[in-house]
Amino acid sequence: MKLVEVIKVPVRYEGKTYPRGEQFEMEEDHVNESLVKVLGDVAQKQSETPDNPYEGMTLEELKAHAEQKGIDIGKATTEEGIIKKIEEAEKTK
Repeated sequence: MKLVEVIKVPVRYEGKTYPRGEQFEMEEDHVNESLVKVLGDVAQKQSETPDNPYEGMTLEELKAHAEQKGIDIGKATTEEGIIKKIEEAEKTK
């Protein structure tokens, strides 16, 4: 699996439409580099940190996850700080 970002026009993949700039996972043999930019190898990220689902996520992905879950990250600006805030919030729920 590859982490990709939509370059220009919306891309439809596995029943979902992704707008320009959005990142998502795509099978390596489905990648069309005229439509998406490859950002990295998802399988490699996951194998490096199997115990923590947030390790390996980008700062933007962590912020988006926290916002989607309604988690206040306060003044946290680093990946480690945001992960800590997310984990603390999940323990109290």
